[in-house]
Amino acid sequence: MKSFKDNIRIHIILIILLSVVLRIAAGYIVGHKFHPQEWEYEILAKNMIEKNEFSMNFREYGVYKAIIAPGYSFIIYTVYKAFGVNPLFMLFFQFVTMTFLAIIIYQISWIIFKNHMIAFIAGVMAVLHPGILYYSVANIHNFNLYLPLFYACVLLFCMALRDHQWKYYILIGITGGIGILTRGTILPFLIMGLILCLAYPFPDRKSFKGRLLKVSIAFIIAIAINVPWTIRNYMVLGKVIYSQSTKWEQFWVGNNLEATGSHYRPDGTTVLSHKPPEMQKEIDESDSEIKDDEIFRKYSLRYVQDNPGDFIKGIFKKGVYFWWFNPQTGLFYPKSFLIAYMILYLILLVFTGAGLWICWKLKLFCMEMVFLFLLVFDIWGVHTLNFMEMRHRWTVEPVLLIFASVAIYSLAGKIYLNFCNRNKSSNHTDPSHPLKDIL
Repeated sequence: MKSFKDNIRIHIILIILLSVVLRIAAGYIVGHKFHPQEWEYEILAKNMIEKNEFSMNFREYGVYKAIIAPGYSFIIYTVYKAFGVNPLFMLFFQFVTMTFLAIIIYQISWIIFKNHMIAFIAGVMAVLHPGILYYSVANIHNFNLYLPLFYACVLLFCMALRDHQWKYYILIGITGGIGILTRGTILPFLIMGLILCLAYPFPDRKSFKGRLLKVSIAFIIAIAINVPWTIRNYMVLGKVIYSQSTKWEQFWVGNNLEATGSHYRPDGTTVLSHKPPEMQKEIDESDSEIKDDEIFRKYSLRYVQDNPGDFIKGIFKKGVYFWWFNPQTGLFYPKSFLIAYMILYLILLVFTGAGLWICWKLKLFCMEMVFLFLLVFDIWGVHTLNFMEMRHRWTVEPVLLIFASVAIYSLAGKIYLNFCNRNKSSNHTDPSHPLKDIL
């Protein structure tokens, strides 16, 4: 009979139970009794049902028809069309997807460290993460789809790297394609991951051809899933738009004379409300989202050209803010929430650093970890270039949880050893090193 520390089935069941119970409680307490906040994803889905078109009024600009990547809105539309317009259905969907995220984190940790207790700790922490938990119960938001998709890609890449089977590459293509359709920022990670799978371990000429075919098919599948959306955009807007029509607006928010690195300023106003008068006049006179995006492009690039020093300083500042807290953090939350999260985040950083140090000291690093680092640098780079909010860092915090779980397991092992040494009369006369099974 397997002991608890090696019983995968028990671990998975406990993670699922904890996730469901915690989300039901949080949905009632901080989710306004299961009345989540409506975002543009749900508005678009409702408009598809009522008006039979993917469009919505966006800010003061007018009607936009390619405002965001459509993946999550399509899912909301499908659910509401089948079961009726009720956010409870989407809350149930989000409970499921974010529970799967915790299981995926468990599996990734197991593949990397071959230790079920480290994997269990990582999975439990993924359930307990306050930001991830809050967004799954208080908001109908695509965060609850793209986050598990991103880490599902990491898991599939890890499996493909060890065993270059066709099924893994096909699943990478499908998962990555849906991920791109939901959140375009996954595309650089997908490309870098496929390149790593192609190059490692270094193939001979015959195996290289076979691996190149698999990588190419995975990429083609991912692109093929997104081609219908691109064709639709061209037919509706007359321009090739692979994801969404607001990419230059996002770049401008993080790169202009009034930029703070966030969507907001310290006084609570948005950066977008401080556009130069001449820029605002051009937008007011514009009659399409394509022209709006070109206006943001013009003023963004003008800022970079005229203020290269400030642009570089802004990049550095946003890079630091990504890992810490900008002055606007917590403007719309109780201060106690921010303080509590800052304390938890500091503890997480300490344990993550300790976990990385243990991995270095015990030579636990492996090539599969590279996928985690690639994901971190992808998300960090995208939001350092544009702008970032705290939820953007939550995208990569599961990586921190994985390495923090190593330090927590090691610390628990040392506490256990000390306890055994103090109880000589116990049966634990020769306890093993807490990390012996992964050395």
